[in-house]
Amino acid sequence: MNRYLYIQFYRNKAYLIALLFLFMAGLMAIYTGKKFLDRNEDIISKSGAFQKESIARNTKFHKDDLGLALYYIKFNLVNEMPKLAALNIGMRDLNPSIQGVTIRNLEEQRYNADFYNPANAAVGNFDFSFVIVFLFPLVIVAFCYNLISEEEEKGTWKLLSVQSGNLQSFLDQKMLIRLLAVTAVYLILMIIASAWIKIPLDLYFIAFAASGWLYILFWFTLCRWIVSFRKSSAQNALILLIVWVAINFIIPMSSNILIQKIYPVHESLKAVMEQREGYHNKWDEAKRPTMEKFYEAYPQYRNFTVEENDAFTWTWYYAMQHMGDLESSKSSEQYTEKMQKRNLAAGYLGYLLPNLHTQLVSSHLAKTDMSNHLQYVSSLKKFHEKKRLFFYPLIFSEKNAESVNWAQQITEVFRFSEHIRYVQIFLPYLIFIALFIILSQNKYRKLC
Repeated sequence: MNRYLYIQFYRNKAYLIALLFLFMAGLMAIYTGKKFLDRNEDIISKSGAFQKESIARNTKFHKDDLGLALYYIKFNLVNEMPKLAALNIGMRDLNPSIQGVTIRNLEEQRYNADFYNPANAAVGNFDFSFVIVFLFPLVIVAFCYNLISEEEEKGTWKLLSVQSGNLQSFLDQKMLIRLLAVTAVYLILMIIASAWIKIPLDLYFIAFAASGWLYILFWFTLCRWIVSFRKSSAQNALILLIVWVAINFIIPMSSNILIQKIYPVHESLKAVMEQREGYHNKWDEAKRPTMEKFYEAYPQYRNFTVEENDAFTWTWYYAMQHMGDLESSKSSEQYTEKMQKRNLAAGYLGYLLPNLHTQLVSSHLAKTDMSNHLQYVSSLKKFHEKKRLFFYPLIFSEKNAESVNWAQQITEVFRFSEHIRYVQIFLPYLIFIALFIILSQNKYRKLC
């Protein structure tokens, strides 16, 4: 019987075309991800040269005025992008993987590159994760919606009931053949991606591949349960497509609207406005209050005094710039807190929706999710402060550009790493898979 079922499946040209379609879609998605990765790696590789060129140009024209040179010089911090990001671009097309900042105010520079991001829902890219989440289920539905109904509509069901000693085994064999065919395509694509993009075969890649396969298995068990009700082929197809549309579009979009309503994010705009007002207003205010607030934040610079009747000084200017950041710090912290809450809410929703869970897990493993971005922003703030505290004494002491060893000012890299939480990744899949196996098992017992 097994051999007959294999021959029956692989002689069906529609099934072979569907598998070929899936394979070609996977290849195109891998190619898209590789091009995106190559483009980012090219930008990052050139960033060091651009930074050196900027330093050389500005120190040449402003060699006697270090404060003016540092007004223009940008220092780059790279958010490390692993090779696995090619399979899940995530939010890396919205959030920069490299950002250059001067030692002036930080808040405005942060949102220059990411101003509208808080108001945007994450738009899906045609990457490999997209193919897994959206296209693989459609092929699985096409393979499984008529496993029982086809036999009934052909009039062979009663004959099978008489001839077959175990109808459940017969139906599971048909399901298993389809599972093996889809799994073969999935594994071939993963092997091609690993070899083509040179993705290291580490625990992140294994967890990524395992989560994708469990999502595929979830859809097979869901189909097993739906077809066990012995509805017509049209009804089964309609039910499964409704489920596909609901969990991929209707529920996530509705939930996204709800999350945005519960956690509205206006703080990015507010932070920029407060920061701009914070330092622009200082031009018309007395210098002493600004300097006192600056000395309170950095008492080590109290010996660099600024008198009220002094002409323009870089000490007062950079103190004024930093005050803009301090006055917008509360809004900036609120923005980060709300984005973390949004991310957490999406994670909880993912426990109920395997498709969303797959997207969140794969983007987390590929370091392309919101959590990674927020960690990078936090690191950028520390990076900016380190640069400021290094250059402030030199600027305030009126040193020239030649007093700095510029060769030490190189592009730095932020590396985000944490332990893989296997229980959080795999448990939601296993619960749903077990649930649908149990539910469908009760139905199959009645068939026998």
